[in-house]
Amino acid sequence: MKNSILYHYKESLKVITDLKSHLPKIEKISKILINKIKSKKNIFVYGNGGSYADSSHFVGELTATYLKKNRKGLPFLLLSSNVAALTAWSNDFKFEDYLRREFSIFANKGDLLILFSTSGGDTNNKQSVNLIKLAKYAKSKNIQTISFLGKGGGALKQLSNDSIIINSKNTGSIQEAHKVIMHSICNYLDDFF
Repeated sequence: MKNSILYHYKESLKVITDLKSHLPKIEKISKILINKIKSKKNIFVYGNGGSYADSSHFVGELTATYLKKNRKGLPFLLLSSNVAALTAWSNDFKFEDYLRREFSIFANKGDLLILFSTSGGDTNNKQSVNLIKLAKYAKSKNIQTISFLGKGGGALKQLSNDSIIINSKNTGSIQEAHKVIMHSICNYLDDFF
């Protein structure tokens, strides 16, 4: 038991320390977000499971406040937050198609999609198929996609305009690195707005 705790601690410390190599990309993504906000575009965010919780956390920090309590709310939207619609569609059709449907209703030219996924998706193994379908739809509509990934990046690596891939196979450590990235972006946006 003690060894598994120490392993997780060491793996998380490693991936967070390794984020230093991603600092230029984090700044680039932050600037993309600023340009979208200044252009009055919406930014849609989604992930499955723990990555959904991270997506919700990220959107909450930006629509409410982060450190700067007088900052205006920013146009970040959490996909799939309408549980009645999600469960109705999943019951009558396929869960994996709901995101694409919801996004097609609300997304407009110039908007942005942000995806969180520890696996990056794999249709052969039926991992995050809903994210893959969503990213393909966004690409077909020329809507920019930014993904925060792990485990090599999976299918989303190829479907994203920009991505940061955490070099780990440990889901918890990948999610912890994603949290550091999202809070770094929140800091950057707080400084700007």
